[in-house]
Amino acid sequence: MVIHFLKEDCLTALKTNITGNIKHYSEPINDWIYEFFDGENPFLEYKFQIDDFQCDNDLSDEHDLSMQDVENVIRLYSSMKELTDTQATDERLWAGLAHGDFWKYMQNRWNFRKVTENTSALIQSRYFYYSSDGGRRALFKNSLARLWWIGKLTYDNKRKDPFELTRYMGEDFATKALVIFSSNYTSNPCVTHGLFSALLTLDNEGFCYGKKRRDIYYQATRYLNIFGGTHILDYYTEDEIKEKILNYMHNLK
Repeated sequence: MVIHFLKEDCLTALKTNITGNIKHYSEPINDWIYEFFDGENPFLEYKFQIDDFQCDNDLSDEHDLSMQDVENVIRLYSSMKELTDTQATDERLWAGLAHGDFWKYMQNRWNFRKVTENTSALIQSRYFYYSSDGGRRALFKNSLARLWWIGKLTYDNKRKDPFELTRYMGEDFATKALVIFSSNYTSNPCVTHGLFSALLTLDNEGFCYGKKRRDIYYQATRYLNIFGGTHILDYYTEDEIKEKILNYMHNLK
């Protein structure tokens, strides 16, 4: 499967003309992009091929979006895990896929048929990179980049199912993804694996803290933030981080 990215000048032109092109983001095909560039092809072929795949477009059940997002993490990362971190932070790649090879998926996922006062900002963050605080949050907001990065940070080839920790995100995907991209410590897969491994263990134990399961997630990540403020987490193994979180949560209960 050949994928495409945007030329640098074309990326800039599209990004600075969102308001003028806003109506086109509701169109079922992306022919308008070629018209915008007077017939010039704004895309270039990426230098390597990937295994053929498509993101899940069956979005008929809004209550199942978290599971569909997880499935798309698995599909996309499985096919593109050979990307380097540098390649996976390149806005030209993800904006190119959003406007080209995965136009249909983006249409189904976000549905911009009704323009509101927030539509321009949503297009800016979901099709391009944008975040008011900059940094990694822009990767979280971009609809395709976040799938790859969540795969990167949760994939564990030491497990029988390398995507076991990824599947843990199937409930409340957006909240768990936000924590991953909001905390600097979770840029280390070892730390993320330790955190999610502990949470998965608590889940399997039927552990209950507070009124909602989400409270367990918040309490565990809050503890890790505090612990990381006084210790260098990169010095700890995945198992050590897991045990520290489990001990803390069990003591709370």
